[in-house]
Amino acid sequence: MLAPFFNPAGVAVIGASGKPGKLGYGVVRNLIKSGYRGAIYPVNPKAKEILGLSCYPAIADTPDPLDLAIIVVAAPIAAKMLQQCGQRGVKHAIVVSGGFKELGAEGAAREEELIHIAQQYGIRLIGPNCIGTIDTHTPLNTTFLAGMPAPGDIAFMSQSGAMCAVVIDWAQGAGVGFSRIVSSGNQSDVNESDLLAALNDDLHTRVIAAYIEGVSDGRAFMQLAARVARNKPIVALKGGRGESGLQAVASHTGSLAGSAEAYAAAFKQSGVLQARTTEDLLYWARALAWQPLPSGKNVAVLTNAGGPGIAAVDALEVAGLQLAPLSAETRAFLRAHLPPAASVNNPVDILAGSGPQVYGLALEALLQDPAVDAALVISAPNDWYSPAELAEVIADVAEGRWGEGEQGSMGVGEQGSRGVGERRKSKGQRTRDKGQKPVLVSLIGSVGMEEAWEVVNRRR
Repeated sequence: MLAPFFNPAGVAVIGASGKPGKLGYGVVRNLIKSGYRGAIYPVNPKAKEILGLSCYPAIADTPDPLDLAIIVVAAPIAAKMLQQCGQRGVKHAIVVSGGFKELGAEGAAREEELIHIAQQYGIRLIGPNCIGTIDTHTPLNTTFLAGMPAPGDIAFMSQSGAMCAVVIDWAQGAGVGFSRIVSSGNQSDVNESDLLAALNDDLHTRVIAAYIEGVSDGRAFMQLAARVARNKPIVALKGGRGESGLQAVASHTGSLAGSAEAYAAAFKQSGVLQARTTEDLLYWARALAWQPLPSGKNVAVLTNAGGPGIAAVDALEVAGLQLAPLSAETRAFLRAHLPPAASVNNPVDILAGSGPQVYGLALEALLQDPAVDAALVISAPNDWYSPAELAEVIADVAEGRWGEGEQGSMGVGEQGSRGVGERRKSKGQRTRDKGQKPVLVSLIGSVGMEEAWEVVNRRR
């Protein structure tokens, strides 16, 4: 049972400090700043009070409730502190300290001592050589890192604490919420399978992102991943894909990494999406959290430029997707309401002179086609509308709200506005359920992208 790592009744910080810059200071500060509502017990024999909290000389002196200890002391005395946790009856501990198997034989012996003590007292242990856990819904932040993401539905599990720092920084800058973040470090006890199962059980998590250097039991993990991926998408970035990377992994967390080819095959078989870069990992997780999963492989491409449309078709094929066969009704509607030279076959090319309202008209028609499982909207740069204007229209369509009220005539004219209204009447005023089909957008070029992103954040 891993629940106390994310929602404990009481937390002790062994090695707490009142000095800014110390890890023990950062942990206590973050517990307080996170808004954690449980009991916090700083433990340090040299202090009476830390950040306004009563400090205890030893964990044996702390009152109840207490079901989680965070150990932030030098590696040589970490085992002694863990034993005191066991004697106090604490069943969950996070060892932040480094200096264990990642440093060689002497460190490995220290880690074995931790494992022996944890097993002796029935303690579930995260770490060592980790940064801890975050749960934005509890709320709880047991790390020493600055900042905490907003509540959301993406969970991130990582063997690297630095990758957790990257995710936190990106999440705050991009306005993306996370449910849980957990750094597992050397995984002396709690491993990747334990964490994956816990995130699968978490009601606030819809998507699981993972940074993996190695797995303890490859077969067990992939079997579990295959079951989890049926309900929650999993995106994984494998660290240590080349020979130099494998050596770096061994010195980082002491993991046995395995070949890149073996992991790629296992991920594919179990339904795990393998990201190639950190950017892919984050952007894919965000897309999966914000968009529904498509019911099939048929994609409609809507573009205002032929070249990017063709490139999109090539990319779809590489990804194992295919162009949706548009119905005769859809093509007839598009032919009647788009510019005369527009292409109404898939990819649909509405031409460079078309504005946001033409996009809205065409996208609405494509999403109502039963053969379309998802839509990709491409916009090449132009001077007559901003990405933010286009984002507003696409958001309206995706939410099933486009066509309500008066529409402008940007590139459509009265005929186009009447056309979408007539189509809605013919469908019995039906609007799609919000998020029924995913809509992805590619805005080529960078001018105006920030404004468009603000629209997406506001409307999601």
